[in-house]
Amino acid sequence: MELQEQIWQNIARMDTPGFYIAAEMACVGTRMPETLGNFIGQKLEKIRQGITARRFVFCEGEWRIYLTFFPTDRVVDEKYALKNKVMIRHWDEAVERKNTK
Repeated sequence: MELQEQIWQNIARMDTPGFYIAAEMACVGTRMPETLGNFIGQKLEKIRQGITARRFVFCEGEWRIYLTFFPTDRVVDEKYALKNKVMIRHWDEAVERKNTK
């Protein structure tokens, strides 16, 4: 199993009540990062204390991982929503064509 898959599995197994964590690997290292779990725990604590940020960048050695914390108890804020931008653009164009007729 590749390190990336192991990291995703480790994140999925973490106890993160109230949040789903998406991880995108921007730079991949050759060894398993040692402090990722502590990093995630610290960010969860900051969120519970009121910080509004939900995107964080974890850096250790060669690793650069973008983490997005999605709440599981409410609708995702628009700025963090995952969207298919091509689909949205075509939808907007179709609505615009309809409105100009």
